[in-house]
Amino acid sequence: MTHRQWAKVLLVFLPIMLDACSPSVSPRNRHLALEHYESGLRKLNQNQIQGAFWDFEFANHLDPNLGRVHYGLGHVYYKMHDFQDATNELLNARKFVRERAAANNYLGLIEFRQHSYQRAMHYFNLALSDSLYRTPERPLTNLGRTYMAMHDLDAARDHFSKAILRNNSYAPAHYYLGALFYSRGKLNQALKEYSFVIRLAPNFPKPYFEIGKIYLKLENREKALAAFQEVVRLEPDSVDGVKAMHYVKKLQ
Repeated sequence: MTHRQWAKVLLVFLPIMLDACSPSVSPRNRHLALEHYESGLRKLNQNQIQGAFWDFEFANHLDPNLGRVHYGLGHVYYKMHDFQDATNELLNARKFVRERAAANNYLGLIEFRQHSYQRAMHYFNLALSDSLYRTPERPLTNLGRTYMAMHDLDAARDHFSKAILRNNSYAPAHYYLGALFYSRGKLNQALKEYSFVIRLAPNFPKPYFEIGKIYLKLENREKALAAFQEVVRLEPDSVDGVKAMHYVKKLQ
């Protein structure tokens, strides 16, 4: 049984659901739905994925006509690796003008995660073509990632550069451009991009790990050690954190 099926089984027993069964949504239910939506956002910011899921699910039952709630559900389903339910919610979200471009971008991410690169590019381009979308750097960066996965590094660099032109403070574009430079052996350029990511997002551990690898290649053990120690400090239990600890032990 999927997350959505369990939610329906449990929510049906809640008395407040009687109000949501009416043909039109009452002002009270609309207000309660928005309260649960805001609560879900707060829990997302605290990485409480399950709590956010229940708030968004409850908001959706109170008022199924809120595109932002469908988008929120799509996001948490994606985080829970439930790509089918995520896709269904995002398809619902893109029926609403306000959420359309962001939903298309997210649908592209789902296809990307499943290695359906042509379908991913279709959705990213749909998002990019929406003149109302305020963050075009996101689908541009995702197109760059897709081209990287397809081994078209020139097209990937072009899209990362376009994303940076749109928003120079968008850390993912710099991070993946750094990865592209690293893959081409351009270590100094990669180091520059990863260092810029750290200035933008100092608590993001991945660029520290990549910088550590670069300094190992440059035979600068002291700076490599400092970078790996920072990964361990920020995220000791992650995959990168465990790897970084291995490097720390070797370098000390």
